[in-house]
Amino acid sequence: MGKIGKNIKKIRNVKGLSQQSFAELFQLTRGNISSYEEERAEPKIEVVADIAKYFGIPLTDFILKDLSVNQLLHYNTELVLETEDLKRNHALVPIPYVSALHLPEYTAHYHDEELTRQLPHIIIPNNSKFRLIAFEVDNSENLPLGFDFKNGDILFYENIVKENVHRINGKFGAMVDNTGLYPGIFEEHDRKIFLCLNELVRYPFEIDSAAQYWVLRAVYGMVGN
Repeated sequence: MGKIGKNIKKIRNVKGLSQQSFAELFQLTRGNISSYEEERAEPKIEVVADIAKYFGIPLTDFILKDLSVNQLLHYNTELVLETEDLKRNHALVPIPYVSALHLPEYTAHYHDEELTRQLPHIIIPNNSKFRLIAFEVDNSENLPLGFDFKNGDILFYENIVKENVHRINGKFGAMVDNTGLYPGIFEEHDRKIFLCLNELVRYPFEIDSAAQYWVLRAVYGMVGN
């Protein structure tokens, strides 16, 4: 069951759950979850089955596969734009959409509000008080290990501002400046947050810099894409 601890940690990051919150869902302790994630212990098969069922993950996938965040988003339909709840409670709003074709122009002029208005827009239900944007996945992007988004998938990002920065640790996100789009994982090291592109490359997160920072909110991908 060597994959389970890693998959539990990924599920927590996708759902934004602390170890304590995750443990309470299954009548466990925070110490239990910590020991699973650090591979110091393995959960009982009944616990494994309960976790897989709760999050809508096929049991064999949960046990045997090193699940990607993309897969977890697709397994858990509640995360895909939280569509049903949003339809009931929120109006449809237009979100700027940056295709792979338009990405170079966008990153070169990302502060140009007129350019943003001229972009195509995707209409979605939205309950976020923060600005959203959608980027098309291009396989030429240097995506972090474990994120197997496919060409044509659309990633919906939420703009990171001071009010929501506390929610980004461990989450997939991106930085945009005039040299390009840099996707990675926000990780805390020595009480500072970095956008980690891989084991060797990481950019310090600077909320007041000229760059834009985004955190993944949802993904749209076609089955079999």
